[in-house]
Amino acid sequence: MDELTERLRRFVRSRVASRHDAEDVIQEAYLRVLRYSAEHVVESEERLLFSAAKNLAVDIHRRQKVWERNVADCAILAAEDSPASDEVLEARQRLKHVEEAIAKLPVRCREIFLMHRIEGMSYSQIAKGVGISVSAVEKHIARACLSIDAYVNGEYPDR
Repeated sequence: MDELTERLRRFVRSRVASRHDAEDVIQEAYLRVLRYSAEHVVESEERLLFSAAKNLAVDIHRRQKVWERNVADCAILAAEDSPASDEVLEARQRLKHVEEAIAKLPVRCREIFLMHRIEGMSYSQIAKGVGISVSAVEKHIARACLSIDAYVNGEYPDR
């Protein structure tokens, strides 16, 4: 492993919650720098790489905060309806499985799914922002939904 990647790993690891997220950020940062530098003159690829990694880490942190707020909102709503304790337990378990399933999605698939479901972006907005076709966005969303459903219903081999 080269020294630049190791420095980048330390830089990113201090900004994200898990080693898995750090590796995803590093991979995506390299990919973005390669794409950008293929079409633009870049003064310092290293500076651009660290900047991209920092922005990706901020995005992960921001999505996590939105996710936590949504989970808290769901908990409040559940408490207001006062369901039976076994229903609460079942709902919490199901929510935990959904969270686990989303965490297990491939980075790009998870990113696109969260853009749509959490941030409320349309397929065309996501396609423009990520630089892929609307059809590709549809496929990522479908893959995410199928994977989450399979995981939650116990059909996923990793659960």
